[in-house]
Amino acid sequence: MENLQSLLDSVNAILREEKIKKEESLRRGERFNVFQICGVAHYEVMHSTIIASFLAPNGSHGQKDLFLRLFFDVIGNNIKINTSKASVYTEYVIEEGRIDILVEDDKGKGVIIENKIYASDQDEQLIRYNRFAKDRYKNGYTIYYLTLTGCDASENSSKDVDYIRISYTEHIISWIRTCIKESSTTPLIRETLVQYYNHLKQLTNQDMETKNKEDLLKKMADNADAVALIGKTLDSYKEYVFKKYVEESDIITNFCKTHNLIFKQCKLFDGKSGKGFYFYKKEWKSASIWIYTDRSGEWDFYWGVSNYADELVIDFKKMDCFSNSPIKYWPYGWEWLKKYRVWDWNVYTEMVNGNFASYVVELVSQAIEEIERKKLPMP
Repeated sequence: MENLQSLLDSVNAILREEKIKKEESLRRGERFNVFQICGVAHYEVMHSTIIASFLAPNGSHGQKDLFLRLFFDVIGNNIKINTSKASVYTEYVIEEGRIDILVEDDKGKGVIIENKIYASDQDEQLIRYNRFAKDRYKNGYTIYYLTLTGCDASENSSKDVDYIRISYTEHIISWIRTCIKESSTTPLIRETLVQYYNHLKQLTNQDMETKNKEDLLKKMADNADAVALIGKTLDSYKEYVFKKYVEESDIITNFCKTHNLIFKQCKLFDGKSGKGFYFYKKEWKSASIWIYTDRSGEWDFYWGVSNYADELVIDFKKMDCFSNSPIKYWPYGWEWLKKYRVWDWNVYTEMVNGNFASYVVELVSQAIEEIERKKLPMP
């Protein structure tokens, strides 16, 4: 335990130094980031659009095929795409789906990039894209599978498909960094690239100062037993934090008392799909206000008023606080969480400091106010 306390003391000292540097950077305006402001973080389509806009030789950046050439320098151009005569498309519609990013040249060669940040593979997704490419590109093609960390596609999606794994953590960040170096004479483009680069560093948890990161890793290595102990308890830590700082917090408890609500959580940390937490009143037999995800991991959370009866007992009628249309189990509509859609480790810090619980109360308050004002049925 002495080693553990020593490690924690060292880590806190590094965090204090990191906080000071970030505050100094903030005062200098270096942390202003339009991509973060616009909520780009976890949306594959928006990242595909941004990446493709730089890849396109005819893009408004005016640099012709420079960025496309640099991209292939990083990920490889094994089929020798003619970048000077290439066309770049996003959400390219084919008979069996939509390709996130498609690059093709005038020589009958093509590159398909499937972009996955947190979304799961669709049924036989790369198999379908491979059929399309095999029929269309007689002179060669490559399929790249782009994820945050370079993980494999699912067996169902990719069986017998030859594809190459690339990542935001390594390849996209490396490409953007190279593009920045080559954009010294175009300051507006360079600044946009810098902001996207900083955004990706945050998205991939690489925004710690290099020196601080090296110091942290050395301290961890010096206290390997303590690090191992922490690693063994991380899953339990998540459950503990949620229960103590969300479920049993004064913020949630007082809110439930004020509005005569009951709070429950359902399978949040069992590793299975379909889970979340919800608020309801005793008189509501099948209706409740949920924060929910269909995923097996802790990401893609959304919220809405659910209807989990065997038969439909609420007529479809979209509430103002939800932008997505009603469907069977969400008869008043639903909405992606604007904050905390993905629960990374930073979100558990937000739980401890009370920001997460306050955000949940803000959402549920909106729903209750509208339900009561419009006298919506909650059977």
